[in-house]
Amino acid sequence: MRLAIYASTILGSALLLFAVQPMVGKALLPRLGGVPGAWTACLLFFQAALLVGYGYVWAGVRAPFRVRVAAHVALLAVGALLVVPFGWLDGVGGLSSAESPVAYALAYLGANVGLAFALLSATTPLLSSWYAASGGGRPYFLYAASNAGSLGALVAYPVLVEPWMDLDTQALVFRVGFGAIAIAIAVAGAMAIGAGADTVRPARSDERLTWRRRAKWAGLAFIPTTLLAGSTSYVSTDLAPLPLIWVLPLAIYLASFIVAFGERFRAPPPLLGRAACLVAVVLVFVTTSHANEPVWLLGTMHLLFLGAGSWIAHRRLAEDAPHPDHLPEFYVWIAAGGVLGTLVTAVVAPLVLPDLWEYPAAIAFACMARGKGGIVQDDRPWKQDVPHVLAVAAIAAGLRLTVPLLGVEDPQIVGLISFVPAAFYSYRWMPLRRRYTLCLLALVLAAGLTQERGDRRLTDRSFFGVVRVVDAGEERHLLHGTTLHGTQRLDQRDRCEPMAYYVPQGPLGAVFRAHRAAGRHGRSVAIGLGTGAVACYAAPDEPWRIIEINPDVIEIASDPRWFTYLSNSPGDVDVTLGDGRIGLTEERDASLSLIVVDAFNSDSVPVHLLTREAIRLYLEKLEPGGWVVLHLSNRVLDLPRVVADVVAAEGVHAVLADDENATYAVVARDAEALAPLAPPYWQPLAHGVAARAWTDSFSSLTSAFQPPDDPWWPDWAR
Repeated sequence: MRLAIYASTILGSALLLFAVQPMVGKALLPRLGGVPGAWTACLLFFQAALLVGYGYVWAGVRAPFRVRVAAHVALLAVGALLVVPFGWLDGVGGLSSAESPVAYALAYLGANVGLAFALLSATTPLLSSWYAASGGGRPYFLYAASNAGSLGALVAYPVLVEPWMDLDTQALVFRVGFGAIAIAIAVAGAMAIGAGADTVRPARSDERLTWRRRAKWAGLAFIPTTLLAGSTSYVSTDLAPLPLIWVLPLAIYLASFIVAFGERFRAPPPLLGRAACLVAVVLVFVTTSHANEPVWLLGTMHLLFLGAGSWIAHRRLAEDAPHPDHLPEFYVWIAAGGVLGTLVTAVVAPLVLPDLWEYPAAIAFACMARGKGGIVQDDRPWKQDVPHVLAVAAIAAGLRLTVPLLGVEDPQIVGLISFVPAAFYSYRWMPLRRRYTLCLLALVLAAGLTQERGDRRLTDRSFFGVVRVVDAGEERHLLHGTTLHGTQRLDQRDRCEPMAYYVPQGPLGAVFRAHRAAGRHGRSVAIGLGTGAVACYAAPDEPWRIIEINPDVIEIASDPRWFTYLSNSPGDVDVTLGDGRIGLTEERDASLSLIVVDAFNSDSVPVHLLTREAIRLYLEKLEPGGWVVLHLSNRVLDLPRVVADVVAAEGVHAVLADDENATYAVVARDAEALAPLAPPYWQPLAHGVAARAWTDSFSSLTSAFQPPDDPWWPDWAR
């Protein structure tokens, strides 16, 4: 009975802990937009709060047991009564979300969920130590229950919570759940006291912790965290840009904790480590060359390696877990490794690395996490590793630079020829953990420093990810992973001829022809820049403003070396940096003739641009008869249906054009304003369901999901 209460309380606490993060993120989105610094602050806040929760348990370990129980129950009561999600919505009124988004995010999170999150994060180490103190034995298997709760929340939130509850309902459920967990923790504390935890002093361990061992714990937690971040970024951009695709890597990561710390599970067999090392060298080539076909094979390899690498590292953590006397400190160092991994991947890497190098580097370090046994041998002295590492770098870089001189132009073939000999040489040293890791790192460095060759003209990196300028035949493309952001013909660089989604023969061209024919002119605003092709539709002396959130995109589109749409535009175009919805609030009401919203990618949909509040804002900024033009082309989401629901809820009108070029909807206050957009090319938008309309507090990507009509999508999933 006691074990069941402890395990269920830990599981429920972890479930709430994982659910509150997307909950508060949804509440922040309309206030902050998609500013990356703010979301990085959110990520680090939750990691830091987790570390604070673990540290709180560690700091109080020497206090009398009854004092610890009473103090924690009292803090839970305060958290339940005062500081729960969205309890203090106006608690950061002194800060501007536009001027200080990072400070605003930190203050908002601290005021609304800081105490509750820290207390929930303390549940696992706290109850585990109580269980051990009351004679329950080694309690580390309870960490598996914690991660099972996290995994449950991960699956439940997008499938069961988000589609059926708005934020107010979610907050109410959280309050009830928090109160139930507080009561369960109080019961667990009383049971521990009843079992003699406050009177019977368990035998103290004479185990001494060294700084080397503490660093090992942090390192073994750091490696899976960086693998998770890297694989998520790579899979969701270069392979399959699907909404919620990040759920798969995170589920695998959490499952590795469950398997590694569960008492009934065995350690991974040595053969798994050998297979993982073989897959690792392949993935290093795949990631450094940005190969993305065949999608399902590569995606499976990435996810399997994430699972194997995380299992190996987490199992070594479980096997090296100290005596329960040191349990709180053990959890602190695990959390510290997670914070460090998040800091490196989310903050440091985008600032200092030009491409996604940290992911193949994490793959290499995962090979070093293997334990001794099987074919794994003791490492040799450092000096003996250096010549082999230099040889790998010389082979890879030398061949990549010399093979094109022999007439081989295909960059994939060049990469393969230069990589294979170096890979074989590296794999020769697979039994030596450090040497093999260093050889793989040399491959990453050699490939990264020589990759800007062939058809790839430019790679830029920021908090938004990696964008690339790629030439393909007579066309130049701007890509974010596999998502196309614009195209220009190389032989039309002296003209302003939009292509791809923006061609004059497509819906956007039809919008502007009808707009001009109706005699409408005036100030226009576009949200989303891409290559700047939309600027070709600006008329002479017509003021335009384009709002773009990614500074790298602005730099690329504004540089005539890459694209010339902006420099050749016939209109007066001003490009500003910021979130589109927040930037639009700076415009005067009833001052715009046209608003073009083009910011919907396949993998990352800015939901706050398609809610009732967003459409209401657009219409407020339009002059009478003005249009809101929404670019809704998407491989996996039925965005026209989403817009139809919002239109029905707001009582406005919309028409839709969907052809081989693109899908666009045009929204206006009155049906008469849409008269120039006539059938058969333009059709009234299908009747939506007002009750299903997205709002700032209610939206669900899963409800809009549709199987994409792409050759890489399997028939069974259509």
